[in-house]
Amino acid sequence: MQQQQQQAVSPKRPVLPPISSNVDKDHTFVKDLIESAFLELEKLDCPPEGPHQQRYSVFKDVFGQLVEYLSAYRPLLTSIKAEFEDCIQTIERGQQEAFFLSGKVKTMAAEQTTLSFYTKRADQLKQKISKIESDNERLNYEIQSIFKQHVNQITAMQEEDITPKVKIPSVPNRLLPGLTLEESIDIELLCKKLCSLEQLVKDLHLAKKTRYTSRDQKKQLKVQLASKSKAKDHVVEKNTQLKARCLKLRVSIDALRMYCKESPMGHTPVEAIIHALTRSNSKMSSRSGDTASSTFDDDDPSKEREAEMLLEYIEHFNDLFEDGQYIQAAMHAANSPKGILRNSETLTRFRAIHAKPGKTSPLLAYCEALMASVPAVASLPNAETSLECVKSALTENRLDLVMHWLAQKRLTCSEPLGHLLYNYTQGKNTVTVGQCLPLAEAVYTIVGAHIQAAVCMCKQGKVQAMMDYATNADFGKDMYIGVLLACPSLAVAEVLIEPRGLYQKSALSVGTVVNQILHTENHEIGVQLLHKLQQMIKSGSLTTSIKDVVLCDADTDYESWMQIIYKCQDNGLYDVGLELLAAVTVLQAIRKASETITK
Repeated sequence: MQQQQQQAVSPKRPVLPPISSNVDKDHTFVKDLIESAFLELEKLDCPPEGPHQQRYSVFKDVFGQLVEYLSAYRPLLTSIKAEFEDCIQTIERGQQEAFFLSGKVKTMAAEQTTLSFYTKRADQLKQKISKIESDNERLNYEIQSIFKQHVNQITAMQEEDITPKVKIPSVPNRLLPGLTLEESIDIELLCKKLCSLEQLVKDLHLAKKTRYTSRDQKKQLKVQLASKSKAKDHVVEKNTQLKARCLKLRVSIDALRMYCKESPMGHTPVEAIIHALTRSNSKMSSRSGDTASSTFDDDDPSKEREAEMLLEYIEHFNDLFEDGQYIQAAMHAANSPKGILRNSETLTRFRAIHAKPGKTSPLLAYCEALMASVPAVASLPNAETSLECVKSALTENRLDLVMHWLAQKRLTCSEPLGHLLYNYTQGKNTVTVGQCLPLAEAVYTIVGAHIQAAVCMCKQGKVQAMMDYATNADFGKDMYIGVLLACPSLAVAEVLIEPRGLYQKSALSVGTVVNQILHTENHEIGVQLLHKLQQMIKSGSLTTSIKDVVLCDADTDYESWMQIIYKCQDNGLYDVGLELLAAVTVLQAIRKASETITK
């Protein structure tokens, strides 16, 4: 009976599997596991006793390997491991809370000490303040007493008719100019200021001696200039006389030569010379002294030498160019006398030379030399040359050179130059566009291309500046439309319909702006403008209404409004389209009624 009960009860209770009989294998595994654990502890330098996070991690890993090894007891060992981990976490949490509470206790204990220190420091500061105030009172009393003594001494001297030798110390009623109160009492700063002022005085004395002169010396220079002018006039007069005498001698020599060749009968050499001089004097009287001067100018050797020098200069340039020394040739041509090589022919010769890879092209070298010599020659290159120089710089991506040339005013600005800079921004990065657009704007502004300058401002996002510029340039309706079509954007559209000026009148009407944009590829901007206008009206930020926008717009006809309404319906703005349709219908009825009354 008992055996039957045991057989009935035993299936309900879990039975542990039998322990493996392979004792040697288990013993070896446990031994290897312990050795690996201690070897890991030695590598980590863990202390042999006491709590340590790394030792806990090592034994946790060992226990996990043991659980994996004893797969039959895995549920039991896993539960034991979880209980131990919960216990360890609870202990660690308690240690952290104990550490936090101990720090809090220390802080609360130190608050009383800190308060006592602050109180003691406040008492010390009060004592110092009282001592300083007493010292101030004492010093003020001493100053007043000294001042009274000086006043009494001066009064006594005046009564005795004695000139006072002691000067009353004047108390300044204002600070030193350019210095604050703290700087006025800073000894080091005052010493530096004194040194700078002394140096300024020395510079002024030096400038007085070297750069400026007295009136007496100026009068002496005027007298010397007058005497030199008189001497010059005397020399010029004597030179004129010598030229006339030289001309007479030449005429006489020519007459003698002719007499010797012809040997006329009945005439002596003296008569031939007198006859030639008489005829020469009659011609000279009719042409005055210009004939003599021109005669001698033709024979001036300095002009012949100048022509020879120019030819030698051109030949040297040709030699440099043919030898491939393009940098030297560019500098030689840019600094040519009288600008003989600063012409389009030289530019064409440099343009025909192809640049070597990785080196500056000869054309750009010539352009750089040409621009660098502008201050020396005091003459700007013409518009065509300026355009070629900028084009060569942009070809080699040297926008910095163009910026420098424009900043130094070494280019002749023209509208094609502005177009070149504006088109250079196509396909470039943001930095290049941000640098090139202001240059194009500056060129357009100089040459008076107002629409292009306004477009450059819009491209840079300066729509308010564009409107100010357009107002000063007296833009008309067509000019505003040109700016809108060249730079269609929501910001430009908003600023064009914004009321401005004394009469609060916008540059363009809403219908004109929307109608113009709808005929471009950016027609969604017009729809966005109407949608934003509706939102502003609903929020109360705009006092007008859609009906007022239509009724006050005299520039947009009925067909244009209907196209706008259809576009609103296509883009889902049914409310805006309905309001516009109602306003346009009323406006059309009013116009028809007015036409009927007129007839």
